[in-house]
Amino acid sequence: MGYKAWQLGEPGGILYGFYDLLRRRLNRKLVNYLGDKAISEKSYSILEAGSGPAFATSILSCDDRIELAIAIDIDVEALREALQRDNCLNAVVADLENLPFRNNCISLTWNSSTLEHLPNPERSLSEMTRVTRTGGNVFVGVPNLYGPLGFQTFIPHTSTGIWIGTTFSSDKLKGLMRRVGLEPVESIFYFFRFFVGVLARKSSSIQSDAFDRK
Repeated sequence: MGYKAWQLGEPGGILYGFYDLLRRRLNRKLVNYLGDKAISEKSYSILEAGSGPAFATSILSCDDRIELAIAIDIDVEALREALQRDNCLNAVVADLENLPFRNNCISLTWNSSTLEHLPNPERSLSEMTRVTRTGGNVFVGVPNLYGPLGFQTFIPHTSTGIWIGTTFSSDKLKGLMRRVGLEPVESIFYFFRFFVGVLARKSSSIQSDAFDRK
């Protein structure tokens, strides 16, 4: 089996099981955060853009305020595992740099531990912004440069460094969001400060045709 950013060890192994337990705990805490800070009305639509096995999307789909919860990932194996766990999941195989959704259609677009693995994070974040409705929310969580994973900058090309992915400071992540037209609302540190996340709002000043694909 090749390298997978969303797993550690082989399925069925002790290491994989322990990591899976931690991942589920992390996703539940993120769901609670998003429910409190980013979901404010009924008939909400949510897109987890780069979901891996989509634990959080399965949990969010049970929220009465959410009309539609979608998980997308380019990794077919990850989505297959997700559907084996939750056969009601709305799962789509898609590239985060070319999301198969129209402009301004999603209330909340988000991911955690995804952007750091992408070759062009700004392009991917621009796509997340494009599909989010004006006034809607975007949340991104990435490894924290000033947290326990900060050593990644010294070993970026090793197997461990690649598995962790690029680390970000809060300011760097906010700057990236501003470049694609998002207005940062607040930043958080989570999972023992391993990760930093920024919740942002899509500015009403952005013209929808600015994100039209040629």
